Amino acid sequence: MVVALQFLLALTYLIVPLVGHRYGTAAQQAADAEIRRQGHDPAVLVKHGLDFTASTASVVVSVAIAVGLATLAVLNLGDQPLLTWVLQPVLLIAGGFITTAQVFVVRYVEAALRKSGTTDIDTKALIGAAEVVFPGWFRPLVVTRFLLTTAGSLAILLLLAVS
Repeated sequence: MVVALQFLLALTYLIVPLVGHRYGTAAQQAADAEIRRQGHDPAVLVKHGLDFTASTASVVVSVAIAVGLATLAVLNLGDQPLLTWVLQPVLLIAGGFITTAQVFVVRYVEAALRKSGTTDIDTKALIGAAEVVFPGWFRPLVVTRFLLTTAGSLAILLLLAVS
C-alpha cells in the first residue's frame, strides 16, 4: 500500500504542473480579461502574486518531486524505507502547505486582497474565469494531490510504523 500511494502521489506531481504549463497562459489571459471587466488593471494580479501560468522552474521542481517519490516507492519495494522516513514528513509539511493554497485558492486570494485593502474584486469570478480554461478533471486532480500529500503522507508513515 505504501508503494501504491507513493506512485499515485508521484503521478499527481507529474500531471498537475504539465497541465498547468499547457493551459496556464490561456488561464492567465482569462483572469486578466476578468480583472479588466471588473475595472482593474491586470497589474493588481501581479502585485498579489496571482499567476496561473506554470513556470519552467515550477514544472522542474514538481517533476523532481515526482521522480523522488517514485524513487522512494522503488526503495520501499526493496524494503528500504529509511529515505521515506526522512523525506515523506518534509513533503507532508512543505507540500501540504503549497497544495492547501491551491485547493483553497479563492480563500487565499480573498485574504491577500483584503490585507492589501483591495476589497472590490469578485474573487470567485476571477478564479472561475481562469479555472474554466483547464480540463474538467483538473480541479479534482488538484484536490487528489492535496489529499495524497497530506492524508496520504500520514498514511504512508503510519503504514511504515506498523509494518
